[in-house]
Amino acid sequence: MEKTEIEKIMNVVDHTLLKPYAKEKEIKKLIDDAVALKTYSVCIHPLFAKAARRYITKKNYPLKIVVTADFPMGVLTTNTRAKILKSVAKDINEVDFVVQMGYVKSKKFNAVQKDVNKLVEIAHQNNIVIKFIVEDAYTTKEEKEKLYEIVCGSKADFIKTSTGFAEPEYASSMGNKIGADTENVRLMAETIKKLGSKIGIKAAGGIHSYQQVLDLLKNSEKQLDPKEFRLGMSGTKKLYEELEKLKSN
Repeated sequence: MEKTEIEKIMNVVDHTLLKPYAKEKEIKKLIDDAVALKTYSVCIHPLFAKAARRYITKKNYPLKIVVTADFPMGVLTTNTRAKILKSVAKDINEVDFVVQMGYVKSKKFNAVQKDVNKLVEIAHQNNIVIKFIVEDAYTTKEEKEKLYEIVCGSKADFIKTSTGFAEPEYASSMGNKIGADTENVRLMAETIKKLGSKIGIKAAGGIHSYQQVLDLLKNSEKQLDPKEFRLGMSGTKKLYEELEKLKSN
């Protein structure tokens, strides 16, 4: 493996720390590690967006800030979600919203669509890239198909697989696994093709190996380009070390 290939992979990673008990000093370490690993961004909670922006500016780091919103549940009203987005807009580059899962499960897809469209409008007015987390662990095949069509048919920038924080018991009862699943990514790619959409795909949750990355990338039918494909990962260093070993063999 060439060094340039490793850099290409790292350049689609949103290096992530979303534990609710993470301290500000851990966010700063996350940022330092992301720069050392040459990831595209850090993905954090809105609570630390301002501190992260100050730290990145002070260090003059070439790093994007992604925040998650209404995470990990997707239980807030559109008005509340809009206020959250506006409140952090000046400190962030991207936002990952969990879809309003209660509406998805209630088959209120018109409400989901209105929410997606409203948040996309606000994000793009503020030059923010917006992704929607469809939490695949919680949905049936029929719900996935409908939800993917809504997100991929919108002007959102990315559709994202998972939070990584889904409840195992409920996911299992639905016959789903937690985290990024290649078959779901394949369905996303098929939906994108069917709709003629340009939306990107972000795979997140439980990604730990180069083989997983290859499988997800293949099924996404995307290029290793941060405008097309992303990886949401907390185990970025482990992947980097695996890639370095492959390079030396």
